[in-house]
Amino acid sequence: MANVERLTKRVKSIESWIEENGDGETVGNYNFLLNSYRTEVNMHNRTRTEMDTLRNLLQEFLMSKEMMDDWNEYIKEKDNALQEQQTEEVSVQEEAENSKEAVEASEEKE
Repeated sequence: MANVERLTKRVKSIESWIEENGDGETVGNYNFLLNSYRTEVNMHNRTRTEMDTLRNLLQEFLMSKEMMDDWNEYIKEKDNALQEQQTEEVSVQEEAENSKEAVEASEEKE
């Protein structure tokens, strides 16, 4: 008997939720969003698989043409060039400034 009462309460709460949220439009929106999300995830996975396939094909090609050493050297040159392009260093503050100190510091710089 307790199970029947519990199920009856659940059905009533579901019915009241449906009354509050309209004629299923909300549920339709959720379904649309879920389907859109699934589609995007599938496309992402497919893209990742295709990229892995291309990467493997490139590696096979480079190895078959004995160009792997040239490729590795090229990557090292690019990596070194990127490391040389470091961003501007910002000084580290020991403590947080209050608003007056910040204004005074900006005025001193000008």
